[in-house]
Amino acid sequence: MEKIPTGIEGLDLILMGGIVRGHAILVEGTPGAGKTTVGIQFIHEGVVRYGEAGLIISFEQFPAQLYRDAANFGWDLRALEAQNKVRVCCTSPEVLRDQLQKPDGLIDEWIQEMGARRILIDSISHLDTLSADPMERRVLAVSLLNALKQRGLTVLVTKEVTSEEGYGCSFEEYVVDAVIRVSNTADRETGRRQRHVEVLKSRGQDHISGRHYFRFGPEGIEVFPLQVVPTRQAVPGEAALLPTGVAGLDHLLDGGLRQASSLLLSGESGTGKTILGLQFLQEGASLGEKGLLFLYQETPEQVQQVAASFGWDLARLEAEGLLTVVYAPFAELSLAEHLWVVRVQLQETGARRVVFDSLSAMLHEVSQQPHMAKERTDQLVRLTKGLGAAAIFIAEVPAGSSRISTYGVEESLVDSVVLLRSTRDGLRRKRGIEVFKARGANHVMGEHRMRITPSGIKVFYRPARGAERDDA
Repeated sequence: MEKIPTGIEGLDLILMGGIVRGHAILVEGTPGAGKTTVGIQFIHEGVVRYGEAGLIISFEQFPAQLYRDAANFGWDLRALEAQNKVRVCCTSPEVLRDQLQKPDGLIDEWIQEMGARRILIDSISHLDTLSADPMERRVLAVSLLNALKQRGLTVLVTKEVTSEEGYGCSFEEYVVDAVIRVSNTADRETGRRQRHVEVLKSRGQDHISGRHYFRFGPEGIEVFPLQVVPTRQAVPGEAALLPTGVAGLDHLLDGGLRQASSLLLSGESGTGKTILGLQFLQEGASLGEKGLLFLYQETPEQVQQVAASFGWDLARLEAEGLLTVVYAPFAELSLAEHLWVVRVQLQETGARRVVFDSLSAMLHEVSQQPHMAKERTDQLVRLTKGLGAAAIFIAEVPAGSSRISTYGVEESLVDSVVLLRSTRDGLRRKRGIEVFKARGANHVMGEHRMRITPSGIKVFYRPARGAERDDA
């Protein structure tokens, strides 16, 4: 079974490599959902990236409209037509049916001249004009699709539905080999419109189920699968512990943070969470380990100033390729898209250490949906682990709260939980640190004193012999 890529990377991942050659695929959706764009991108990328000529048959839009729409994404269909790699035709279902019934019809002539392997029919809904009888329309659709498939074409057809509630088990879904649904709906919680793509059916091949976010990018449709976690092979030395940069915390954690593990760093504002995260990255850089820092509230300039007060030069680390800082303001964040960005950054940088400051802000989009916050956190944890990174997720809790995390679900998904506290003692404040959880480690229990010094965080712990000890 040969698969061919659609040319839409995220969609190909959902389809586990693409669609089966010679199959017929239905793309259905409401007006403006992106059906035609998916189809044109399938044809354009087939030519440009895979050397497969294609036909575009429209029952509604004139070629000039398709040229204009394609040009918005940098696709020059006119130039490809001049090279005899694409043919754009506006016709009627009757004419297409008649041409396919002729052994020497225009479609056959184009296929032979161009060596066409792909075809877009936009849209199959117009078969309604040929007959009012649903059974007869079904026969017409089957004969049309079979005629195209017999000519060696992989067929993508679009279908219109009048509303999101208008989806149903139409006969077109039964007669094609795969069904892809695109939607553009308003989120009930935020009111923001979001686009999703879902594979409902894929005969003869597996796929990743569920609704996946997509958007119109500058070069076409971009799909962001939420559940694609790369399979990671164990590497020598992976069991080694990573020092956090705070020797006292390493002691509490039974040696440090394990590679490909996750730690939730939780506390009130001002307890030192960001400083500890930066110290973790600084320590990695001193050992030649690449790091990633995701910021959702403070700007990179603000964090650079914080780091500089402890003698850490983040700009220099960035220039040396030891640190990558990604700034994504939470108010503008599309969470589904951002998870894809995290995946790409981890793969491209090869970072062994990553800090998210903060997970609480990152999950702002689903803050009123605890089940979604849990699902997204789980996906993020599995993603960082799958790519072999040790991750620190900073969590914010309200002052005076006894909560461990922002949404009450994060602590169950990570390997370790470290709590930072700040309490008033007369006119002074005392800082404390506690390893609440450390899966698979013989960690030290209880709360221990912590101090923020000019060189970073220090933790005071009491060894078994009973003498208090001060460690950086």
